[in-house]
Amino acid sequence: MNIMNELKKIVAANPNFLNDIFDASNNIVLVDEIFICDGKGIVKQISDTYAIKFGIEREALIGKSVFDLEAAGVFKPSICATVIRNGGKKVITTQIINNTRHAYSTGLPVFSKDGTLENVIAFNTITTRENIHELKYSLGKYTKELQELRQKNMVMPDLVIKSKSMQNMWHTICNTVNTRVHILIIGETGVGKSAVAKAIHNISNRSDKPYIDIDCAVIHENLIESELFGYEKGAFTGASSTGKIGKIELANQGTLFLDEIGELPLHIQSKLLQVISNKTIERLSGNKKIQVDFRLISATNRNLEKEVEAGTFRRDLYYRLNVVQIEIPPLRERKDDICVLAQKFVARMNAEYHKTKSLSPGILDFLESYHWPGNVRQLENLIERLVVSSIDDIIDINDLPKDYTFHKHELSANPSFDGNLFDLMDEYERKIVQNSYRKHKTSVAVARDLGISQATAVRKLAKHVKHLNLETVHPIG
Repeated sequence: MNIMNELKKIVAANPNFLNDIFDASNNIVLVDEIFICDGKGIVKQISDTYAIKFGIEREALIGKSVFDLEAAGVFKPSICATVIRNGGKKVITTQIINNTRHAYSTGLPVFSKDGTLENVIAFNTITTRENIHELKYSLGKYTKELQELRQKNMVMPDLVIKSKSMQNMWHTICNTVNTRVHILIIGETGVGKSAVAKAIHNISNRSDKPYIDIDCAVIHENLIESELFGYEKGAFTGASSTGKIGKIELANQGTLFLDEIGELPLHIQSKLLQVISNKTIERLSGNKKIQVDFRLISATNRNLEKEVEAGTFRRDLYYRLNVVQIEIPPLRERKDDICVLAQKFVARMNAEYHKTKSLSPGILDFLESYHWPGNVRQLENLIERLVVSSIDDIIDINDLPKDYTFHKHELSANPSFDGNLFDLMDEYERKIVQNSYRKHKTSVAVARDLGISQATAVRKLAKHVKHLNLETVHPIG
């Protein structure tokens, strides 16, 4: 007799028993792990799910006494034995089954018409409890992801985190943002190092405190010390009669961002190292130590390791700065970010110049395929030029400045091809896409071959694949 037949028999003799189950389980209907014994504690049936869950052979239990099984340690304690010992009272408790898992169990007595304890049915709600635990875990995980998404949207209007490389970078930032460790941001000129630094400050627990940035490359060597450390009155000729607070002191409790830190002279590097180590500064011509507490973020487009080897950058300072390194990839390696950035720049320029410009599909294709030696800064500059100078509201490829156009022989493998700039570029693109598709057959492989996103590859294949004279058309995927 299987577990369902046994239950049907019990329910037929006790019509209200199902209500007892639901009441005992607080309306938890997932009670598939069921164990039944008679009034003397002899095991009658267990469900298959019960046996599988706890690694128990059904045949090893049926016919055995729950008291003997409890003594042998199979149940600690036995819920059915507890019901019998308590004179047939309902029991809800936690038990360990087969030395494997804890189970939250309910034991229900079943009486005959004359009041004799006839059966005890035990069931576990472990599955439901595990589901709740998993839901809590998932909720915590999704809450964190949602928080990160919100942080992405709030940090800076021109910081786009769509490409995989930028997402990886952002994950590192989120893991370290509220620590005290120093951060070194590296990357080519124009990739957005200052935007990332400001974003780190904005999502940190210092966001309500000062954010002080200084470009070490634009301040004269003779002035950089006074800018960073400040000075007392009369410190040097031309100094303010009241003295001046330096950038480091202004950043107290907040964030200090030193851009192009590789430009610092060696003697200033030495003083900065002392500040980082001692958390104190002295103004020029001063003799008072001032306590400071700031988060230091520095950035450079130089290879500081080579600078260290060349003796132009202090090794000990480099190790102090480079606790967490954030590398911003160049824009040409972040194809998925280009069009999003361009649209953001257009929206900002429209608001600034009271325009209603938009970008055509053709110009978006051009922007995504361009190599951007000047990175994000160059893209922003181009968008501003296009918004200001284009005649029509829809900015097209024909609106590009001359320094972004190519000679005709560079756009087409056929020097005799004639046409306007858009036609030339379209023809050149068609041949590139065709050649890549002939070799690789799928949009995923084409995207990888051309260094573009798959979405862009699909769009370009849909445009150009109809021209292919292939005997077998392979699916795009």
